[in-house]
Amino acid sequence: MTDKPTSHSKRKRFEFSLQAILRLLFTAGIIIASAAILFLLVYRQRDILLQHEWNIQALPFFLSFGFYCIALFLVIWIWTHIMDAVGTNIHFSKHFRFYSISNLAKRIPGTIWYIASRAQFYRAEAIPIRFTSLASGVEVAVTTVSGILVSLFFAVPIITTFEISLWWFGLILLVGLVSIHPRVLGWLLKRMGAETSLFSYFALLKWLAGYIIVWILGGVVLFSIGNIITTIELTHLGYLIGSWALIGVVTTALFFSPSNLGVTEVGLSLLLSNIMPAPIAVVIAISARIIIILYDIFWAIFSAVLLKRSDKVV
Repeated sequence: MTDKPTSHSKRKRFEFSLQAILRLLFTAGIIIASAAILFLLVYRQRDILLQHEWNIQALPFFLSFGFYCIALFLVIWIWTHIMDAVGTNIHFSKHFRFYSISNLAKRIPGTIWYIASRAQFYRAEAIPIRFTSLASGVEVAVTTVSGILVSLFFAVPIITTFEISLWWFGLILLVGLVSIHPRVLGWLLKRMGAETSLFSYFALLKWLAGYIIVWILGGVVLFSIGNIITTIELTHLGYLIGSWALIGVVTTALFFSPSNLGVTEVGLSLLLSNIMPAPIAVVIAISARIIIILYDIFWAIFSAVLLKRSDKVV
């Protein structure tokens, strides 16, 4: 009578160990691939980086990391609440680990890696892929809508200078608002088999407000990174926030493309060249990507190594 339960439990332990090993290899692969991309980025831009006369300032570097961390925690807090709204109940430390590692997968060319990493992590927690996909779609829509709102507030000089049509902003804003309307999301959840919808107008406003802060913090991070390299007057902070949000909205629109094809670096270089010499603008745009990838790698490793211990306690 005891042979069957024993063999069954051994098989379960083996399957669990195998899944843990596969997740570990998957995580290590994402980190190594991102580090390789970082190396390739530095190598390709070595001429521009070497030609620049560096006078690195330490304080802006630590400030950029601090603001980046605040933005990261706020983004994961919003993601946690979005996942809760689709009916999941997972500890914040797991969300933090899953998000940090899958966020790093965005740096790998091909959206498939980002989607696959999220699906892999949450599938291990018995969460259907359709729920994770819906939550990811809500996140993209909230990110886009809030980015447009920040752009319309901070990037008016850029929009007028480059004669960008506001009709595109209005169309994307309308589509985004409709896609995250609580009734629309509630209908989708019911179609997916959920018993009830936890989406509400108040939750939606919280997420939008949170991401507006995240976009602003992103501009502050860019401002801080810029001051690592050169001195940027505080009066230009609003312009950098608008530039960051505007380019971010364009990059988000290319979410399902094989890669953003350097849109972020080229776009930032073009916009920043309005307030500083073009060579400096290019160095700041490239440096911003390099430094942010370094921050992403740091938190991915931290999450994979240290937060794994807290999962065993929860």
